[in-house]
Amino acid sequence: MNKTGTQTIETPRLLLRRFRPSDAEDMFRNWASDPEVTRYLTWPTHPDVEATRQLLRDWEAHYEDGAYFNWAIEDRQTGQVIGDISVVALNESIEAADIGYCLSRAAWGQGIMPEALKAVMDYLFDVVGLNRVAARHDVNNPKSGRVMEKCGMRLEGTLRASDRNNCGICDIVCRSMIRSDREASGELRVELQDHEWPFTHADHDRLIARAIVFDEDGWFYFVRAERHDEFGDATLIETSGGGVEPGEPLETAILRELGEELGAEAEIVCKIGLVSDYYNLIHRHNLNHYFLCRALSFGEKHLTRDEIEDFHLNTLKLTYEEAVCEYEKRRDSRLGRLIANRELPILRRAAEILRREKDGLRHSL
Repeated sequence: MNKTGTQTIETPRLLLRRFRPSDAEDMFRNWASDPEVTRYLTWPTHPDVEATRQLLRDWEAHYEDGAYFNWAIEDRQTGQVIGDISVVALNESIEAADIGYCLSRAAWGQGIMPEALKAVMDYLFDVVGLNRVAARHDVNNPKSGRVMEKCGMRLEGTLRASDRNNCGICDIVCRSMIRSDREASGELRVELQDHEWPFTHADHDRLIARAIVFDEDGWFYFVRAERHDEFGDATLIETSGGGVEPGEPLETAILRELGEELGAEAEIVCKIGLVSDYYNLIHRHNLNHYFLCRALSFGEKHLTRDEIEDFHLNTLKLTYEEAVCEYEKRRDSRLGRLIANRELPILRRAAEILRREKDGLRHSL
């Protein structure tokens, strides 16, 4: 599981972001004080805005935990916070989460909740790497169930007299989606923030080409680097790649980088996707274009002096499972956490592509 925490997610109409104490007035007015909204929920209607404000302080204190996921639903047109959506239960051992949500009554019937739920489900599957996302609703609240259905959740059954909400003991309808229910097609697009250093401004973009490199025996190839600079002291694992030169096509750039850093002659299998992230410490916005590349042969590397003397760059040859463990181990540094958040979703998608390719070949024989 990739512990990216509550990252900002944008949809056509919504901004899903971390709550702030200043959201208390909107939250109290738009849904927390409305007994119609809280009717089927497990927490009581807030008596006053101070109760809402205290709750938001408690929520804000949890955002440093990478396994905490709780989004304010902001209407991009009005700037008002109109609801919330969160992971209410997380089981890391089986990579599963239960989602809960509520929305201002004024926003009901406009497709807003399915828009938010679909975006959060995509984030939990593609970025966090969960295998199961589930939700539950009171049997007397079928509108909530229709939200889940619109997002592709399958009916699992009804648990009789299994919970208590503001209406009393109730029957609960359970729905879920698992990773294999999804058709992972098209390029992955991930947008991440840097919560390790405070954001002041980003004054430049860096266009980067990177690759998940594999061979016919199932090995994956990465670079190992040691850093002792403004980012701190850290030993890191990272995909091979680097900056794209002016006017250079991305495909040319990645094959050049693989030759320089890994000494690899390779072929591009496909484009995996784009990850947009930030290094706030150096005010940089990174545009990381990822490719899946098959290594054909290995020869001499062509490392720069900085890569040799400053970063002590060398090659790591790992299984998929070893690579995941290596990224997780490097979360002991702030830069290591940023890199893991960026690259684990790409590595997971690469493994899915290769698995589908292998299954397709086996079925054709």
